[in-house]
Amino acid sequence: MAHVIQDAGRRLLFAFQRSEAEGAGPGAASDPGRTRHPMVDFVAYAEDCVLSGRIRLSAERMTDLLNDHEEIQLVDVMVQRLRDGGALETPEVLVRREEILFVHAAGPRGELARRRRTLMHPLAMQLGPYKVRGYLHALPGSPPLVAIRGRQPMVPLTEAWIEYDDASLHHRHHVGAIVVNREHIDWITLAQEVETQFHDPFGRSCEGPLPEGHFG
Repeated sequence: MAHVIQDAGRRLLFAFQRSEAEGAGPGAASDPGRTRHPMVDFVAYAEDCVLSGRIRLSAERMTDLLNDHEEIQLVDVMVQRLRDGGALETPEVLVRREEILFVHAAGPRGELARRRRTLMHPLAMQLGPYKVRGYLHALPGSPPLVAIRGRQPMVPLTEAWIEYDDASLHHRHHVGAIVVNREHIDWITLAQEVETQFHDPFGRSCEGPLPEGHFG
């Protein structure tokens, strides 16, 4: 993933920008996509780092955007390395979808009229260094583990929790809706309902020292 901070912005041509103020420049009127689609916060989890930035939501849903493009460009990015806890900032990062394990981001769920009745299935899975628990929405009669294999690469989960370690801390966060890259799932299993509902006396997220005997 080290190369993602190089060659930023050279291939993806749909409208991303660093700020709304920049979008108000001379070219904005000729590009209605810059004003029609909102900028949203975006966090991408890769094998060796976490990238936080912003992205222009030029699709109905974040899942659609990720499935429609093999590369995405983030702006105003903070890259947090897992191995040593180091961080760097960069104005732009071009990220290939194949390098993303999962993301969480703001944005709409899509048009209500297009939604179909689904059943919620609690799942537990491992993607690289991350443990993930959440709910897959599948059509009635569709086994969830079969359904997820038949989806496009990026699959949404709701009410998700994630756990992972960096150089010095153990992280556990409730992140709500996420989109996982099913091609990077190391293992997946049906979970009990209680397994997706951690009870944390300190709230919905916590960080703490790594357990004794942990080796990074």
